[in-house]
Parts: sequence; C-alpha cells; structure tokens
Amino acid sequence: MSRFLAGMVCGAVLLFGAMHYHVVRGKEGVFLVPKISKNLSNVYVDIRDFRLSDWQQHKPLAAAMVKNNRSDLLEDASLSSFRNQVSGLVDGLFE
Repeated sequence: MSRFLAGMVCGAVLLFGAMHYHVVRGKEGVFLVPKISKNLSNVYVDIRDFRLSDWQQHKPLAAAMVKNNRSDLLEDASLSSFRNQVSGLVDGLFE
C-alpha cells in the first residue's frame, strides 16, 4: 500500500511540473521556464538548433521565455540562424 501511495505522489509531482514548466535545453544548459497556459504541450524542447521558422511553431514557448526574462536564449538561436543565412547569401554572391 505504501508503494502505491509513493507512486501516486511521485506521479502527481511529475504531472504538476510538466503542466507548469517548460524544460528548455539551450547551448548554456537546461532551464525551467514557467508556462503561460497550463497544459502538457512543449514539456521538453531542445532549442540549440532552432531557426526562426521553428520559433513560429513554438509561439507559447517563446512568449513564456520573454515573459520570464529568458529572452537571451531566444536571441542566441535566432541570431545564429540569421547570421548563417546572411553568410550563405554573401557566399553565394561572391562565388
């Protein structure tokens, strides 16, 4: 009976965490970002190679990161993508 109760408590704690936080893997490590809407979407997201099109698919995550002062993680991903696109364009012009 005690194992059952321990399992129920553990499951409830994990469900609470999944519904209230995004687990975000960035280049600097793993971060917990509080969610704006309480649901089970985007529980774990790896943003190390995100591009602007990826951020359009994960708008609630981007909004939660901006609201919780973690926009520095957004800038790194989008700026590196933008730099790569500009670099490819410049290389294409001077070939």
